[in-house]
Amino acid sequence: MNEHAWGLPGRSLLAIVVGSVVACSAAQDDAAPKEQLGERLQELVPAQVPPLPVLEPSLRGPAGCADGSVEQVFAGGIVGCAGAVTFPNRKSLCAAGYHPLASMTWRTSRGANAPTHHYWTNDVLNYTGTGTGMCSAEYASRGNACPADDPMRVCASTVVDPEGNRCNWFNCSFDSGSTTPNEYFGGCSGNHTAGTLCVPDSGCADGTVEQTFTRGMVGCAGAVTLANAATLCTAGFGLGYDSDWLRYRNGAAPTHNYWTATPPQHYSGSPLSCVATNNASDPLCPADAPMRVCVPGGNDPEGNHCNWSNCDEVSSYSTTTNEYFGGCFGNTTAGALCVPNKMCADGTMEQQWNRHIIGCAGSVGWGNRESLCGPRQIAIPASLWPGQRGSLTPTHNYWANEALRYSGSGSGACSVSSSLGTSCGMDNPMHICSPSGDDAEGNHCNWTHCGLDATTPDQFLGGCGATAGTVCMTGP
Repeated sequence: MNEHAWGLPGRSLLAIVVGSVVACSAAQDDAAPKEQLGERLQELVPAQVPPLPVLEPSLRGPAGCADGSVEQVFAGGIVGCAGAVTFPNRKSLCAAGYHPLASMTWRTSRGANAPTHHYWTNDVLNYTGTGTGMCSAEYASRGNACPADDPMRVCASTVVDPEGNRCNWFNCSFDSGSTTPNEYFGGCSGNHTAGTLCVPDSGCADGTVEQTFTRGMVGCAGAVTLANAATLCTAGFGLGYDSDWLRYRNGAAPTHNYWTATPPQHYSGSPLSCVATNNASDPLCPADAPMRVCVPGGNDPEGNHCNWSNCDEVSSYSTTTNEYFGGCFGNTTAGALCVPNKMCADGTMEQQWNRHIIGCAGSVGWGNRESLCGPRQIAIPASLWPGQRGSLTPTHNYWANEALRYSGSGSGACSVSSSLGTSCGMDNPMHICSPSGDDAEGNHCNWTHCGLDATTPDQFLGGCGATAGTVCMTGP
């Protein structure tokens, strides 16, 4: 889509035809409509477009376990690291650059392989049911609590695994409210050890990240079709929406071409003033080549190409006339924008109370509380905390969404409220606190064990404090 493709003295007919073929607006170009190119399109384009690079397969074996061995490989980069460690030591089995897997990610991303060892996930899980095959592992807001440090976990379909770890129950469902389908969970009472399921810290499946944006969004370079774009994201990450790009790129320009999960299907304008749209009255891109995020100029290091680039996008989130969209005819490969799926911005989560409420450890001021949350998440409103926390005690200090005030005389004899009581001061409100008031990130609550709008029951609220992590909430 070179703006100089027409009208230059001495321009050859061949160059004009090729310029027409790669133009995204060819459908509207009376001088060379794409339907008139016919056989000449097939003859000319292959001679003018360099071949895409061949991606050589990796010769390295799977990584991810601290001892250098990997007992099982699942989809999305998930690995099974056999061992016999207690739940508090589960991370010790993961190699550097890997962390224990969230239970929800096991269910959504593991693929077809069944576990052959018993493995910890990262969650404290309750149980429901009556026995093997008639049971479910549940988050803390549902079910019965297992003994401390013996939560439900992923189990091989046997009581004892090769390392001598035990699961009293196995072949249990997960977070279903019923006993089906079998998600290979089990445990719990008296079953003190297991291996660990580990997953890469990186949001990209190949372990590298080409670009990092706010709220955990990452750019994963590659040259894949739209249908295969999600394969560039690691387990627990998914393709970001085009609205995620608009909201979280924070002024950054792309250095590679990226697919999104909701690519605009239409385009309008000209090479120097273009817009990616979903307006049915605008010209339609091919189904396998919609508009996508493009580097300025359209050509990226992986050999991907965008005919048009530097286009706006029709969205309420758009804040500039150049949102770096582009495409579309003949441009069938790109990398991917990947975002954490119901996880913290760093791709992990320290605690999970249910499928929508997670704890994201950190040490940020209240004004930056949502920087720890993944895309499309908010800090939990304090009014929802008592009904969502279940039996799981906070192990870190966390911000809620409101600037909470305090009343009372000290720890255990205090309450917090969004409207009543005394203010802690600018950006130092009361919040959710660990029982001791201190956490691993160095955050501190002067008062602990406060209630919400009353001194009892204890809702693990407290403060004041200058920094904390955040309890983040996502939609269905």
